[in-house]
Amino acid sequence: TRTDFEALVLRLSPQERRFYLRVARGPARTTELRQVCSIGNVSQVRASLNEKLEQAGDPRRVLCRVLPHRNVYGESGQLGEWYLVGGGGGEQRAA
Repeated sequence: TRTDFEALVLRLSPQERRFYLRVARGPARTTELRQVCSIGNVSQVRASLNEKLEQAGDPRRVLCRVLPHRNVYGESGQLGEWYLVGGGGGEQRAA
């Protein structure tokens, strides 16, 4: 696919590649990225991916929106929702 090719051209690490391929499909929450993409520190992977996009002259960036959240114990907290922006028509935005 095009996103697979872009991941190869950008020389992404395995974690960056999984992260990029997932957010290219649409917004994803931190919990999903940790489980499905096997990423421990989502913020760090996002920072390194954004750096590689910038170095390649790609205008896209991954951003994070913070959402209110209740954990399994009923405690209030915050949960990140990550999404890809920029690049024209294929842009993904948080809903």
